[in-house]
Amino acid sequence: CSITDENTQWFVNFKVLIEETYALNENQPVTLIAHSMGGPMSLVFLQQQTRAWKDKYIARLVTLAGAWAGSAKAVKVFAIGDDLGSFALSGKTMRAEQITSPSLAWLMPSPLFWKPDEILVQTQSRAYTYNQLEEFFDDLQYRTGWDMMQDNKKYMMNFSPPDVEVHALYGTNISTVEKLYYRKSKGLDGTPELINGDGDGTVNLRSLQACTQWRDKQKPKIYTMELPEVDHMAILSDSRVIKYILDLLLPAN
Repeated sequence: CSITDENTQWFVNFKVLIEETYALNENQPVTLIAHSMGGPMSLVFLQQQTRAWKDKYIARLVTLAGAWAGSAKAVKVFAIGDDLGSFALSGKTMRAEQITSPSLAWLMPSPLFWKPDEILVQTQSRAYTYNQLEEFFDDLQYRTGWDMMQDNKKYMMNFSPPDVEVHALYGTNISTVEKLYYRKSKGLDGTPELINGDGDGTVNLRSLQACTQWRDKQKPKIYTMELPEVDHMAILSDSRVIKYILDLLLPAN
């Protein structure tokens, strides 16, 4: 099941909402504000619209911690689950539900931004590179994960620009998982050590910055704002972010 199969009606409703909002506000173009997966979700939506429609209805897209190219954290969730930052929850228990979501498969690292031979998982006996993720899912005994990833591949592979002005705000300088290392086991049992790199604690820096690739591919401008030490959720309430958005929506003049 792909992300658009599950959201066919949502895309229809979203378009209607934008057109209604435009009409209710004296025909003012609409600013879209999206967080995390909302970035790529908005991209899929905008790719489906004509340039004339976007010119008329869309002022800009503002993304907070946009997961443009997925995240290595999705690999971790498929392997051991995620406790959502709560000591009261068990990642292992949560995993049973989390791995059934097509959205998790869609948020796997993008082949456009991860190299084919890049190691994502390492055990004592072998490594799993990006190109060996099918074997990773088979060894997890969760073939469905691979199938869902294939269903969503066309969206992962289409990184054509949205053709609207983009403001991408994201956190940096926070340890963010890049690789799983099962130091004590030959298989995918046990608890892996998380090898970290730069990002916002959830999304890797290369994914947060992926939208800058559009700068020479579309006319509308791409703006970015890096927020050191602001994590994936804290960005939603950061005073600088709120001011940035208000300044866009309510210019001084």
